[in-house]
Amino acid sequence: MELVTQLEERFNLLLNKISELKNDNQRLREEIETEKTVRREIESRIDLLLEKIQNELE
Repeated sequence: MELVTQLEERFNLLLNKISELKNDNQRLREEIETEKTVRREIESRIDLLLEKIQNELE
């Protein structure tokens, strides 16, 4: 019976670890989306600045 108890404990630990990894994965996905948004905003601002420079040169 002790062996079954040990297996149950290990199984529960693995399930907990899976849950933690899922949460970490979700958090990382959200961070990536935030970074993508920031990058798009920066690219847009750079494009605007380049456009202004181009207009000044004309």
